Amino acid sequence: MLAAATVPDPNAAPSKSVYSGSKKNWDEVESDLKKKEEEEKPEGEEALNKLFRDIYGKASEETRRAMNKSFQTSGGTVLSTNWDEVGTKDYEKERTAPDGQEWKKWG
Repeated sequence: MLAAATVPDPNAAPSKSVYSGSKKNWDEVESDLKKKEEEEKPEGEEALNKLFRDIYGKASEETRRAMNKSFQTSGGTVLSTNWDEVGTKDYEKERTAPDGQEWKKWG
């Protein structure tokens, strides 16, 4: 007589064990790694980039639009989150080049 094959439940969460004898709780390992990443304090330019990523990631659509337009139209010299100001201002006309250089339009 043959034993009936068991059919895995399609709604069950997949097993994270590497092999059937593994006793390691991989969900706990994953949550520990996430905690360590959150507690890690970046320094220097990396910290500044993280700050801008956090601001942009948590911002409203209007704030994101203001940040994108102000940065792009100013040639990377202005980053504003105020759409009321950015929507009416023309940063391209206000750009000034560093001493001994001039702005050129490419297009």
